[in-house]
Amino acid sequence: MKVRFSFDKAAVEQRGYRLEDVHRTVKNLFVAHNLPCIADGSTLAFENKDHGDFVVMWDIILSLLRSEWFVYCVASCVWKDEDGEKDILVQI
Repeated sequence: MKVRFSFDKAAVEQRGYRLEDVHRTVKNLFVAHNLPCIADGSTLAFENKDHGDFVVMWDIILSLLRSEWFVYCVASCVWKDEDGEKDILVQI
């Protein structure tokens, strides 16, 4: 299971944030649960380490989706598992 995030740099800056800070905030949420960042560039990606990480990953994602700053700044949020890819943003 993996989740990928990309952010709209203009929207981030319009809110008075820096893209680096947004990336660091999201990475810290996953790293706090020992979920590794597997891509750290224009797109952030995180991967589970074992089957129990599913709940933790979704808890983080849902927490982010409840955050006004995140919804305003995120450009894409894609979940990938054995069933394929799902665009999470079209579901909110």
